[in-house]
Amino acid sequence: MKKHYKIIFAFLLTLPFLGCESDDDALVDLNSIATPANLGAGFEITQDNSGLVTIIPKGESANMYSIDFGDGSEVASEIRPGETVDHIYAEGDYEVAVTGTNLNGASATGTQALTVSFRQPENLEVAITRAEDDNYAITVSATADFAAMFEVYFGDVDEEEPTAFMIGESVTHTYDAVGDYDVRVVALSGGAATTETTQTVSITDPLFLPIDFESATKNYTFYNFGGGEGAGAPIIDNPDPSGINTSNRVASYTKPAGSEVWAGTNIALDEPIDFSSEKYISVDVWSPAAGTPVILKIENLNDADVNVESTVETTVANEWETLVFDMTAVDPAVEYGRLVMFFNFGTSGTDETYYFDNIQTTTLEPLGLPITFDSELIDYTPGAFNGASFEMVTNPDQSGANTSDAMVGAITNSGNAYEGVSFNLKEPADFSDDNKTITMKFWSDVALPVLLKFEGGVNGERQTEVSSNHTGTGWEEVTFNFSTDAIKSYIDGSQGVGEAFVPTGQYATMTIFVDGPGNTAGTFYLDDIGFQMEETTYISLFSDFGDDVNVDTWLTEWSNSDYEEIEFDGRLTKHYFNLGFAGIETLAEPIDASEMTYFHTEIYTGNATEFKIKLVDLGPDGVYAGDDLSEHEVVIDNLPQNQWVSLDIPLSDFTGLQDRAHIGQLIYSGIPTGEADVYLDNIYFHN
Repeated sequence: MKKHYKIIFAFLLTLPFLGCESDDDALVDLNSIATPANLGAGFEITQDNSGLVTIIPKGESANMYSIDFGDGSEVASEIRPGETVDHIYAEGDYEVAVTGTNLNGASATGTQALTVSFRQPENLEVAITRAEDDNYAITVSATADFAAMFEVYFGDVDEEEPTAFMIGESVTHTYDAVGDYDVRVVALSGGAATTETTQTVSITDPLFLPIDFESATKNYTFYNFGGGEGAGAPIIDNPDPSGINTSNRVASYTKPAGSEVWAGTNIALDEPIDFSSEKYISVDVWSPAAGTPVILKIENLNDADVNVESTVETTVANEWETLVFDMTAVDPAVEYGRLVMFFNFGTSGTDETYYFDNIQTTTLEPLGLPITFDSELIDYTPGAFNGASFEMVTNPDQSGANTSDAMVGAITNSGNAYEGVSFNLKEPADFSDDNKTITMKFWSDVALPVLLKFEGGVNGERQTEVSSNHTGTGWEEVTFNFSTDAIKSYIDGSQGVGEAFVPTGQYATMTIFVDGPGNTAGTFYLDDIGFQMEETTYISLFSDFGDDVNVDTWLTEWSNSDYEEIEFDGRLTKHYFNLGFAGIETLAEPIDASEMTYFHTEIYTGNATEFKIKLVDLGPDGVYAGDDLSEHEVVIDNLPQNQWVSLDIPLSDFTGLQDRAHIGQLIYSGIPTGEADVYLDNIYFHN
């Protein structure tokens, strides 16, 4: 066997030599390889405006390529036949140079023209949104097919430089003033091809409640109907800045002569009225006549048949008052965006003019003690039970303890036991102070008990009640002393009744029983329910109550004022006309006002824009000291005109009056000097 192995091994050794001899006979002559020729390239251009081009080098006799992209970028090399190269171009025309090299290192170069042209952006869509917290700011975003980026011109400056933003981005811009602006957005392809669009944006100061007519940028345009169309309600200077409305600008509406009885004016708001917490609307109105019906209607902007309206009558003539319109019937699912106003509805116009101002949502004032039934901003409606009913009426018997001609509450009993009404107090009755006595003006023509009960203790206090008897002689003031007469009532059915109890807490419910356990039927009236007022001390100089201190009227030789005591507006008054430098009231006996805290007077004027009151202390010997520590003057500016104004001036405001124990003179003066015409009444000191 070993012999056979040796033979095989010797044979295998001869094979390489045999192979070498065959290769030498087949060697290629490299010098005979042709130089590369027909060099160039093929291009695949991506149609998405990215500039991506795939380059395929071509040529004969080349086994390696290099590519000069023709845009100054680095040359790509060592590219084998069949391979490709990707390159990003900007839009333009290029000469792409392809160099081919053969096996013996011979090379040649060929060029191929390349044009990269971007596609124009398509389907450009621009979104312009308003900032929620800035009426002057907008945000712009855009989308477009084949767009590389965007530019926006906001249209508010000359020779504006565009603001650029990329795909998926947005830009915000704030305008300096209201107006219409052309916002131009340009979609860029990355090359010369662009697409653009323009939208007009109106920058306004949106109109919504409250409306006070004071803004220089809001659009307060009203439109009339039923007569005087187009005239609207012009915004003017307040013709009567007095009383409850001293604002600068108001709306003016003239109801044309011969107009429809339903003529009026309206305005569309830019935002719906927010009734989420306040369901009343108050409007300051100036009417030439009292008893004029005014209707306020609110409508849905898209459907005028969806509306709520409320009617209120004016109560005064030629002066401002606040009218409150009940809108509690609003549907929370409906947006109300139009205000419609009818003045003197039901009567044709006579060219009379009304003014209105300060339109705003409001809520009723919280019900609490005292209860007077006089405020239009308070809902006095109680809950009635066991057959009783309640309404508010004008005082039917102005006599006895209640001579007021204002509103009172009326309870009608049907004759059941323990009939009554309960008032839910938004401001709980507070018995924590020393004063625990409640008074009530009550009218009855029969003698009976009135039970006053407080329930709903804020901190779990026990119920407490007091009964007081009425003699049946009309209006009387009945008193309920919870300090001495209160008893404890049921809470859970087990606590005793009749135990002495002094309340110290707060109660949210006040219940009134007229002839509680009895069965008296009829109508009874109540008014002015509240804690007993502490008696006020007065020193009257000139008033319609009490004994006046003897006052002599002086006019010094250097005063050019004229004076008289005269009946005016149903009352006896002190009348100063042509009031000049001073009108002096000299007291026969000095007043000791050291324990008083206020000086009070009521004044009526049609032309005095400034009124001055000086108090002079003459000292213990009755001789004026002539220094700044013995007198002080208070100035009242911008007096409302043609109405009585009540002035309650703290004596602490007379800072130069160091001693108030010997006040002997009151000195009045007015502006315009020598022309001021004033009436004075109810002059007194009080604490």
